[in-house]
Amino acid sequence: MATRLKAANPAAIPPPSIADDSRSEHIYIGSEDLNPNPATAARTISAAAALSNAVRRTRTDVTLYEEGFVKVTEHRGGKPGDSFRLDLHYLDPVPTLERVIAVRGFYVALGCGAVAGIAAFLLRFEMLRVATVPLLAVAALATLIALFVAIYRSYEKTVFSTIHGRAPVLQLVANLGSIKKFRAFVPTLSRAIETAHEGIGEDTSAYLRAEMREHYRLRGDGVLSNDGCAESTGRILAQFDIQI
Repeated sequence: MATRLKAANPAAIPPPSIADDSRSEHIYIGSEDLNPNPATAARTISAAAALSNAVRRTRTDVTLYEEGFVKVTEHRGGKPGDSFRLDLHYLDPVPTLERVIAVRGFYVALGCGAVAGIAAFLLRFEMLRVATVPLLAVAALATLIALFVAIYRSYEKTVFSTIHGRAPVLQLVANLGSIKKFRAFVPTLSRAIETAHEGIGEDTSAYLRAEMREHYRLRGDGVLSNDGCAESTGRILAQFDIQI
């Protein structure tokens, strides 16, 4: 599952070249036209995957393009959402990985299952059946609910971020039954990012400016929030200080 924010109001987005009294107003990042438009520049499909997560009833369609872009389309409850595109030239090929196991949930399911087992054993005694049957039904139902909740809350999340801004722009969440397929696709995406990086020039300042423009584009497309864009571009501005 990828995470996408509601698109920001373009009228509320300030010009990227001048922000306030910070260092950003002294660094000219140029026009956004200098960055290729992923919607028109991406033409040749190199790989595609439909990453389904049955537990959360989601599917993320990921399409890679040889030109160095990726298109992401989310489906929730069987209904497709809006697509967004990322420029692989500005992504870190090494994602972050988060694994969560809902231990308490599994313990609750185990406890309820134990109660259901005891109730099933007591059914052997005729004098106890009247009280035991509803106990067995409730315990069995509680076991199923607790087990589902535990599985839902146990997940593996892979996050791809921008390389200098460290803005998380693509999150893939896999639950039980889908982890293997998600894991198999991650190296493909990482290799595509590394291939895109091979075409990057040696002008570090020009690259940092282009990455800043990419963050502003992602903010306009709703992939990044205003705060997220400000934080990530601030990290990029710090790189200019290092270069100086």
